[in-house]
Amino acid sequence: MTGRLQAETDDVLAALDYAKGLPDIDIHRIGIMGWSFGGIISVFAASRSDGFYAIVDQAGGSLTWNRSRELQTAMQDAARKIRIPLLCLGAENDATTESVKSVCDNAARNGADAAVTIYPPFTPTQNLNNVAPGHLLFSGQGVAVWGQDVVRFFNTHRPRRD
Repeated sequence: MTGRLQAETDDVLAALDYAKGLPDIDIHRIGIMGWSFGGIISVFAASRSDGFYAIVDQAGGSLTWNRSRELQTAMQDAARKIRIPLLCLGAENDATTESVKSVCDNAARNGADAAVTIYPPFTPTQNLNNVAPGHLLFSGQGVAVWGQDVVRFFNTHRPRRD
């Protein structure tokens, strides 16, 4: 699984390189955010590139954390390489909050400005795949809960234009 996620991270980093070559892109103001597998990939990408100014990890790895020691190790190793501001978000009734707590803790211990927010239990209006209800907080159903926190985080850490 981690090999596949690293390959998907390669795609994200290729897209970053492409975006940096576009004339209207401010290369100093590119942030990254992901939910679930996207949170894992965001952590991996931020650990392998200095092309982002901030990262938001929304429940990255929470559905597989307790079943995969390999994922735990890979995410903790990646987190220790992050040097940019990091916001880790989870919900009390997700499968676990340990994934985001561990990522932020490992990043902070190595000098990153890292913060964790764990939201109260979330009840989705739909749960078609029958996953932990709190995991769906980061779908479109929960934007009203976390949206302003993410905007505030990116705006707080956004580099100034010279």
